[in-house]
Amino acid sequence: MSGIRASQRFDVMSKRLGSRLREHAEETFPPDAQKGLRRFAMREAAELIRLNQNTFRHHVSNLDGFPQGTLEGGNRRSFSAEELVEAQRMLLETGRIKPEEHPHRQPGEPCQVLTIFNLKGGSAKTSSVAHIGQLLGLRGYRVLLIDLDSQASLTNLFGVTPELDPDMPTSYDLVRAENPLPASDVIRKTNFPTVDLIPASMDIMEYEFEVALSFRQGTTTFHSQIRDALEPVLDQYDVVIFDTPPQLNFSVISALFASTGVLIPLNASMLDVMSLASFLGMASNLMGVVESHAPAHGLQFVRVLITRYEHTDSPQVQISSLLRTVLGEAVLPAEFLKSTAIGDAANTQQSVFEVEPRDVNRRTYERAIDSVSRVTDEIEREIRKAWGRTDGT
Repeated sequence: MSGIRASQRFDVMSKRLGSRLREHAEETFPPDAQKGLRRFAMREAAELIRLNQNTFRHHVSNLDGFPQGTLEGGNRRSFSAEELVEAQRMLLETGRIKPEEHPHRQPGEPCQVLTIFNLKGGSAKTSSVAHIGQLLGLRGYRVLLIDLDSQASLTNLFGVTPELDPDMPTSYDLVRAENPLPASDVIRKTNFPTVDLIPASMDIMEYEFEVALSFRQGTTTFHSQIRDALEPVLDQYDVVIFDTPPQLNFSVISALFASTGVLIPLNASMLDVMSLASFLGMASNLMGVVESHAPAHGLQFVRVLITRYEHTDSPQVQISSLLRTVLGEAVLPAEFLKSTAIGDAANTQQSVFEVEPRDVNRRTYERAIDSVSRVTDEIEREIRKAWGRTDGT
């Protein structure tokens, strides 16, 4: 007696789970809803644009045209992300900050393109892309996030659901074999005024088949497709960050060909470290392929980011110490901490920057913000170093 076919089992499970997830998504974030962004208290606003709080308060009171924010509760002033952008513009125009202190790149400083990449799933790639990209955006950098993962987790985090909009342009349309779209037609604005998104969908898997076919036809130029597609819009951004799938495929190779830096997120466990050793060997071979097409291609930096880290977990502390001993400065000194604040926010398609601080445990929230800030400080330092700005962040 034969059992139920595997195809039927998978189909039933997929439909049940997919239906419930759609219901959950509509409950937490309806399809016609527009994502907003919370306001920032004066202390947060000053920290984000790198001003002393007293100096920030002085500008609010005395600098003509400086954003005034909104008074809440009679004596607390808050600011929107748009007002932070305007504040930085005012500081630059009035000479209160130097051009090299402003986050926008100057003439001759190339856009920095970062691939966040690991073959191991569960290494917090998407969370790292989202939080680093959003914080850089809040600090004033013009950021483009590109989702190359068919699971579209980064896309969903920004409130975009490809399944509900099958005609929506995605990263696949940027590099498809026939009639690819210009990048400007694929880029979407987000609820962060200085952060844009190129979303992903399941269609990106078609790219792998098209590239494989191009090899058979002897017409492949896949390695440069993403770089060439982005070239017309790079002057609009300071930083581009790729979120990649946990596999070695053609889209990852093409992203690396376009990149000036690589960040490898890694859980501090022995199994993940063993996987990293194999991954680095494969990455060496992969970059050899890239360099064979572009001998002058180089990376400004390759760094390892320890993710989901708990200081109280002795095995993690030991593995972290091992990594730092063996790889030295290649391992970022800051870790991306495991945080219930980040996990709970993700359940409602939010980042830690979107949740209201009063809605979560204050200490947990501050630990999460501090962790993301320290990691982003390191990435920002690498960006500024690549621009020749040696004054730190």
